Amino acid sequence: MTRHWSSIGEAGAVNGMRFMVWTHSVLGRRVFDLFLIPAMVYYFLRRGEARRASQDFLRRVRAYTPDSLNDRPIFWLSFRHFLSFGGSLLDKYLAWVKTPDSIAMDSDQERRLFELVDSGVGCLVIGSHFGNLEYSRGIAHRHPHLVINVLTYDQHAVKFAELMKQSEPESRLNLIQVTDLDIQLALRLKEKLRAGEWLVIAGDRVPVGDNERVCLASFFGSAARFPIGPYVLANLMGCPVYLFHCFLVAGEYRLVLEHFSDGIELSRKKRQDDLEQLTQQYASSLERQVAQSPLQWFNFYDFWAGSTEGDSAV
Repeated sequence: MTRHWSSIGEAGAVNGMRFMVWTHSVLGRRVFDLFLIPAMVYYFLRRGEARRASQDFLRRVRAYTPDSLNDRPIFWLSFRHFLSFGGSLLDKYLAWVKTPDSIAMDSDQERRLFELVDSGVGCLVIGSHFGNLEYSRGIAHRHPHLVINVLTYDQHAVKFAELMKQSEPESRLNLIQVTDLDIQLALRLKEKLRAGEWLVIAGDRVPVGDNERVCLASFFGSAARFPIGPYVLANLMGCPVYLFHCFLVAGEYRLVLEHFSDGIELSRKKRQDDLEQLTQQYASSLERQVAQSPLQWFNFYDFWAGSTEGDSAV
């Protein structure tokens, strides 16, 4: 039986991160990158399930979009995938310690982003485990009153946040662990939106115990399970919805903003159809971005579990 992603340990334990941060702060990035290689060799060899998931993902990408990856062996590309993940952990930390004062964006998208922030309207942002969404905190450099609330199902993320909060106690990024969206939490989130705050939620991981609350969507040629939580939440909140993608391009982080919906309404009679359409809309957007840099998609578990090669989206 394939384990749920939450039971697979990630390389972001607080003590390990402290050592990584010390190495970078004292010895610099080049030495950190050298130290990272043996650490990732160990992780690559020890974490068989993660390694197999990485290689499965890369094979699917190569088969579906051949131009996305070079012709190097999958085993080597998978190790590069792990190295990319290790480097991203440090980048996450650095984005917290010092809010990025600039980030590459298309000029039209940048204008729309600043108009959205300046409007003071609360919104729901659906992100993913592609790239490094923490670098989008650069928008706070211009907008000192914007508060961002990240909703997470992941206990690993909570551990990582402990180190982040120690580095920047006054951060305006709040982490909210969600096990169930009850009435109290829904009202609390609604108040945050009314105050002009943002809610951020990942759209590419099924939460613990919610295997029934998913929709199948085509992702790199096969059916994969995506959570419906972001769209149910957007329906409850009655707010605008945007997609954020933030990933490295030629050594700098680039933020991509996509308008998803002015407000999601799920009809009673066609609720399932609506959810399937929204899920596929998100999956297609994520696929387009991931295809540009597959080694920056960090889901090291069997993302297509429960599906076969012949499956198609419902």
